[in-house]
Amino acid sequence: MTFDSDSPNSYLETEVLTATPQKLQLMMINGAIRYAYQAQHLHDQDEKEAAWEKLLRCREIVALILSNIKPDGSQLMKDVAGIYMFIFQELTDLHAQDEYHRLDGVIKVLDEERVTWEELCVKEPEALERPSEQEREITSSDAEEIMGKFDASEDDSSNRSNTAFGYDPSSDYYGNSGGGISFDA
Repeated sequence: MTFDSDSPNSYLETEVLTATPQKLQLMMINGAIRYAYQAQHLHDQDEKEAAWEKLLRCREIVALILSNIKPDGSQLMKDVAGIYMFIFQELTDLHAQDEYHRLDGVIKVLDEERVTWEELCVKEPEALERPSEQEREITSSDAEEIMGKFDASEDDSSNRSNTAFGYDPSSDYYGNSGGGISFDA
């Protein structure tokens, strides 16, 4: 990717390339809000095709934010993912039902997220360092801790649990609540 310093977008390109992760998050949220407002305005002007294009841009940003959420299993991660899944689903539904007035609710939620990230950018203007895990050799005595409690001598594979790997198929996080996105064919 090359950047032309004389292009009208060179300032934005420089800002993106030098931004901290929290500033990039804030920029994406601001973009989603801007596209949501544009979609709402265009729909009110009966420019439905243009409104749909802006709504798609908003939804793409929300999908990008969702894809950047690191699944660490914490309640905070689940709550944040839930917020963005709600926004994504709401954007999909409101277009399908031609109820663009529902963008008011989406914008309100995004605006609350914007305020949160603005506060974080003020509090932590530098890039946040991720806590590093201590490097250590994994020994056989660590196996139970790492793999969970699993008796390898049993032949019944139904007793094996994927929860040792952070995946709990019965968890609401993985879509068993009856709502959300399903990847079943």
